[in-house]
Amino acid sequence: MASAAAVVSLNVGGELFQTTTATLSRAGASSPLASLGPSSPSAPHFHDGDPRLFAHLLSFLRHGRLLAPSPPSAALLAEARHFALDGALLASLSPASAFAPLSLRPSALLPLTGRVAPSVVTLCPSPPHPASLVAAHGGVVTCFDAALASRTSVLTPLPAVDSLVAVSPALALAGARDFPGVHLCRFSDDASVASTDPDVLSWLGSPSATVLSMATTTASGAPSPPWLFSSFESARRNSSAVVVFDLNSLSPVAEIGRKEVFGADVEAAIPATKLAWLGGHSLLLAAGSHSGPAGVVGDIRLWDVRASATVPVWEVREKEDCFADVAASDALSAVFKVGAASSEVFMADLRRLGDGGGIGLEPWVCIGDGQKAAAAASSGRKERNGCRIECYCSWVFVAQGADVEVWSQVELAPEAGGKKVMRRNWVGSELSTKPKIVSWAFGGSRMALARADKLSVELWDSATAAIGANP
Repeated sequence: MASAAAVVSLNVGGELFQTTTATLSRAGASSPLASLGPSSPSAPHFHDGDPRLFAHLLSFLRHGRLLAPSPPSAALLAEARHFALDGALLASLSPASAFAPLSLRPSALLPLTGRVAPSVVTLCPSPPHPASLVAAHGGVVTCFDAALASRTSVLTPLPAVDSLVAVSPALALAGARDFPGVHLCRFSDDASVASTDPDVLSWLGSPSATVLSMATTTASGAPSPPWLFSSFESARRNSSAVVVFDLNSLSPVAEIGRKEVFGADVEAAIPATKLAWLGGHSLLLAAGSHSGPAGVVGDIRLWDVRASATVPVWEVREKEDCFADVAASDALSAVFKVGAASSEVFMADLRRLGDGGGIGLEPWVCIGDGQKAAAAASSGRKERNGCRIECYCSWVFVAQGADVEVWSQVELAPEAGGKKVMRRNWVGSELSTKPKIVSWAFGGSRMALARADKLSVELWDSATAAIGANP
């Protein structure tokens, strides 16, 4: 129990509250609450506010999270902002520690203005930021704050956005396959932004180059300063490169894997259409594929950007059952792909890729139906299947049509050999009859989905289920 000398009494809108200096100190040094000293009920500190809102904030300081399962209201966020608690409050809504794929439930359906369905969605990396949602619909980029209480839209010159990265709740980066440059979308009037800061980032080797894919370094294992990786392709489609930008100075610092097309040999210089950063390994995954008369072929490369900009640490050429999509996991130390012909999931152990590296080695192990994968590869199927794959925390997610499957690593019992194997399950209680998924993203405890021809974004959350189960 707290001593009487540590008790703080507050009169908020005529209602008396009592807490301790230790509880109020959790608000942080920038909050006026942290500076309040002990006081008696007969001479309390006074705040002219709504006692119902203050009760929620005091409960938040005591428990570290809001006990109500619904997002906070705009009034509560305004009250939190008065006490410099809005950042901590938003960050607590969707913590990555609360992410559990089998507990994901639809929590919100966010309508978008206009007549264009969303093409890309992304979630702000959490930590270090609250998991705010950013969606591109046509040439408009809209940001919802982590509480889903407010939105801000930015009109870009892009006819349609194909690549989207959320750097922070105040900044997103957008690119298109048919329009040059990476465009900065600022969602706040930040006085610290210099008038000389660019609005567009370009490849100096080809200023008219369009953007195929982007990725940023995150707080975990990130270099300092943070980097943006952007895959550019020249307007004539005869050259490509991944350009590294310093996100603090917004200036290019390196160029990786430049390729030139000579003659008709397009397959020898396939540009990267998927980028991913593995902070724990300090590696950049760059992958690209090409559909031709002979089917789908592609390249997957891992780059140590500090060691070499011309020679990858590992690469593989994909021909039979080339990837429809590829992803990498720091937590599982593996690269995953979903086959373009088979729709099955394959895994390559990062710890073994350094043993010889190079093209010609077969790194993949099918963790799905091996017989189906072999049959699809031998059938010579040439078209893509539209599957998507993504890694988040220690799980692997695959979108096939309208549904999301999740792969988890489990350890077998000692009598079964004690090995670790990947097991599949489904997100949601049953298979969906909704339109197919065209874009998705993960951040904090959330999953965001954009579906074909739907003028809204689905938000799934596992934190709300946990709060409801543990009041």
